[in-house]
Amino acid sequence: MSANSPLDEYIVRALALGLGVDQIQADAGKKIERRQSLTQRLGLGTNEDKKEDSSNNDSDASSPQQQRTSQGKRQGKAAKIECVDVVGPDVFVGTSSGQLLHYSAGPVTVETDAAPKITLVRAVDVAARAGKRVEQVIALPAQNKLAVLCASTLTLYQLSDLAPLSQGFQPVRGVSCVALDERIPRSAGAEAAGLCVACLRTIQLYRLTAEDVRLELEFPLSSSVASLSHYGNFVCLADSETYKIIDVRKKRSDVDGDGAELPLLPTQQPFTDAETGRTVRPPRPRTLVVGPNEFMFLTTSGADMESDTLGVIVTALGEARRGTLQFSAYPKSVSYEDPFVVAVFASGRIEVHDTRRPDATLVQSFAFADASDHARPKRLCGAVAAFVASDSLVSETIDTDAADLAGLCELLSQGEIKSDVVEQDDALVSCGPGKPLSRQSPARMVAVASDSLYFVAREPPILRVIRLIADQRIEEAMAIVETAQQAESPARIPGAPKTAEAQYCIQLAAMTCLGSMLLDDALQYFRRGLIDPRALLHLFPDLVRYLGPLLVPFARIPMPRRLRSIFCDIVDADALIAKGMRQLLAADSSAEQAASLASALMANTLEVLERYLRFCRSAMRSEAALSDGLFAPDALPVIDTALARLYAVNARHDKLCALISDPASAMVSDLAAAYFLDSRHYYYLSLVYKAQGDVRRVLDTWHSIIDGEWPDPRFGGLSEYLQYVQLTDSQSTMLIEFVWLVDRDVDAALQLLTHLSDQTVELIDADQVFSSIESHSDRSMRVFIERLLSAKHPRATHYMTYLVTAYVRQICEYYSAESRVESLVQGYRRAQADNLALRFRSYLRTLGQSDEGAALRTRLLSILVERQTQYDVQAVFESLCTETASAASMYIERAVILVIMGKIDDALHVLVFEFGDYAEAEMLLAAPANPLSLARLCPQKALDLPHSVSRLLDIYLDIGKSHGDDEMSARLVTDLLRRFADKLDPAVLADIPDHWPVSIVEAFVCRHLQSLKADEQSSNIIRSLSQAKSFASKLGVMHAVCDKGPIMLDYSQTCSACNKLLGSSMFVFIADTSEIKHVSCL
Repeated sequence: MSANSPLDEYIVRALALGLGVDQIQADAGKKIERRQSLTQRLGLGTNEDKKEDSSNNDSDASSPQQQRTSQGKRQGKAAKIECVDVVGPDVFVGTSSGQLLHYSAGPVTVETDAAPKITLVRAVDVAARAGKRVEQVIALPAQNKLAVLCASTLTLYQLSDLAPLSQGFQPVRGVSCVALDERIPRSAGAEAAGLCVACLRTIQLYRLTAEDVRLELEFPLSSSVASLSHYGNFVCLADSETYKIIDVRKKRSDVDGDGAELPLLPTQQPFTDAETGRTVRPPRPRTLVVGPNEFMFLTTSGADMESDTLGVIVTALGEARRGTLQFSAYPKSVSYEDPFVVAVFASGRIEVHDTRRPDATLVQSFAFADASDHARPKRLCGAVAAFVASDSLVSETIDTDAADLAGLCELLSQGEIKSDVVEQDDALVSCGPGKPLSRQSPARMVAVASDSLYFVAREPPILRVIRLIADQRIEEAMAIVETAQQAESPARIPGAPKTAEAQYCIQLAAMTCLGSMLLDDALQYFRRGLIDPRALLHLFPDLVRYLGPLLVPFARIPMPRRLRSIFCDIVDADALIAKGMRQLLAADSSAEQAASLASALMANTLEVLERYLRFCRSAMRSEAALSDGLFAPDALPVIDTALARLYAVNARHDKLCALISDPASAMVSDLAAAYFLDSRHYYYLSLVYKAQGDVRRVLDTWHSIIDGEWPDPRFGGLSEYLQYVQLTDSQSTMLIEFVWLVDRDVDAALQLLTHLSDQTVELIDADQVFSSIESHSDRSMRVFIERLLSAKHPRATHYMTYLVTAYVRQICEYYSAESRVESLVQGYRRAQADNLALRFRSYLRTLGQSDEGAALRTRLLSILVERQTQYDVQAVFESLCTETASAASMYIERAVILVIMGKIDDALHVLVFEFGDYAEAEMLLAAPANPLSLARLCPQKALDLPHSVSRLLDIYLDIGKSHGDDEMSARLVTDLLRRFADKLDPAVLADIPDHWPVSIVEAFVCRHLQSLKADEQSSNIIRSLSQAKSFASKLGVMHAVCDKGPIMLDYSQTCSACNKLLGSSMFVFIADTSEIKHVSCL
């Protein structure tokens, strides 16, 4: 069987082939004499009928089921199928032997011509005498009745069990034709059905319900009826003279029925052949309902079945509103399904004519050239509720050992491989009959052959969409799909297909676009159709080898056959790229251009795959997808593991890092790690180990990267390394890494050292580590030794001299810039001018961490003072006596060492004359018991306090005498005499310079006079001194005011000699020049 066009509207599919109805014949060995049929009695028989009668009466008629006896006698003639009606899976067959057979048939699919399995349910003899053929069966499922016309007798049966209807209806005899009122559908919802019966020149109208059968109208006719059709209030019939239309309403209202009959055309009459002289009977007339109150009848110009024939369509009023159909021969049987008329001819050919066309109405034809005579259609019968369906969506797996897609394609090309249908709980509903994408199509006509049955049905709508996709008309196909989607209820997953049919069509479109290298369109349809990502991965052999047993073989992935064939046509990505290159590459392109294009196409293809896998991953992790089983449960590990490689290939660094570190990732770490190692993505390998919690393997990998053995620019370097080691919070791990790192980067190792506990630091091999750090920098050595000290490492004191000298060198390096030294000293001098008791050590502490040099010197002084027994004093002293140390103004440190060495005079000289830290010198000599005094560092047990104060006084006086700083000398002496008056002998007044004002010694003298026993005399002396002093001062002021006017001073006043602020220092006003100067600047 074949159709003449790929755009056919109808298909023919076998319902039963070679049905052995003769095996059920009651009296197979009894020879039956067949009497003339009603058509022959009416003179309307055809030449084909004559041949058939001759064949039926011929004892040598051939049949596959007939057998000859050994004596050459005929056993009997095989039964044939005469008529049929179908209600779903139930097939009711009337045979030429007078039997009614009830079969149960399996589903009829579009994809195959093979007949489904059919099983006999029951068989009933309906003929009173054997050999009477069943002429017509009409099933009424809503009324549970079956009308059977056999031997000109109409009998009703129960549809359920084929039991004769015993009450309310008696068989009607002498029936020539039976027609169903086609205004009332035979669907399950119809309450009643109507039958029009032509009986002995009368027409009877019956109304059938589930409960009873009632004769509603009966009226006479002038001639016997040869053909009959009925629609509502009109009956179209052909009698022995004319075609006519009868208005039933008028028959009901008018007893005589005048005007109820509308003659159309005369029917053909028998005539005598001029050549043979024999009487020729014309073909039997045919009438047909072709729409509401519309009928068609056949008329021919010749007298045989091969003459040209017209199908005339008229309304109930006899008006022709549609075009006339032209048939090349007289049909043996016709049937109508809006808007098509289907005709069967004597040769078995089936034609489909479109009644909407004004001409050229033939749109389709089916030929049965290869079929045997018994399998060629000879009649069309109706079907109530039958369907043909497409099994395109049926998912199946293939039973094969093929490991990959290429292997499966090779096996498929060699021969047929067994496939197994997979039962799936599809979350998507299927389109019902009549929907734009339905897999089912109603089969309202059954073509009847002698031993075979065929459904003549329109092609299921989904196949039209599939054909458009196959023809690369993707947009048209998707427009139909989108229209169908709009009519469905919303999908549970936003954006997902609403029906299984829509999903299948979209998947076909996706793979078709991929095969044509329309990658953007393919990705769009991948997402909409939710194609199985595991199947796509099989197109990439490298990924298949990479995933190994994690990826289920392609043959075992449930998939519709048509979709699988597209995969097999593509073969793999390499073949796809080669096809794309043939489309895009010019004939004269160079090898370099071809390689570049191939690389670009592969990159684009991998990007599409990556984006779709990313979409699948996101969709599968949503709650809706998890509940609906969007993909197979094992798809997520496959997706995540494949994405790990694709991210690496496509340089998606951030995405790959996020995937590996994602706690919800289903990536198979071992597969990813093996790939990263082979492809030299060492940093990603370490991330896999990190996700596994394997700290040792992470650090070993990073060791190789840092050492350059496994170079990888993606590694974050020592900062990432240190951060991870610290986050491990493992002292043993950090100790191992510290020892490893100290030979490579001392600064980084020292950062790690700060995170080691004291107990862990005690475990460090200090000598080994020190040997690595010593040559690096003073700062590194200092930090390491200080950490040993803080942890009380057993070897810490061994390195104290190194620590001190490292401090000295680092301080000298810091103050190598002269501006820093000058800034520090000037800052101290300004502070000292306001507070003469401020020590330099205290000043350094006030600077705190704001000055790095001050912080270093503070820590150095602390070590020198507190750990004087743990370092080599002489070595430290030598380091402090260098020119660099002197340039860095490290006098106070040198003074500390001199005190420790017992060289108090040298220390005082450094403190007073070289640096000017008078407060430190004063505390050393005058307050040795003070905890802050350097005197506690002196090896002597104690200092003679009076002697020490006297020494200090001599030193202060020497500042003015030997060093010319008379002002500072006077200020220091004044303060010393005031605070230590009771520790000094009045004889020291002889050493006071004469030019100094009396105010310098006034307090000291007064205090000693007060100590005398003659209190009254001393008081008078003190009062007189005070008055004289006051008078002298006032007198000088008066003279100055009279001569120069008032003298106004403020805090911004500067010395005329040094241009410095006067501050709290002593100053004088020179009346002659009106200058104000420090006393020390005179």
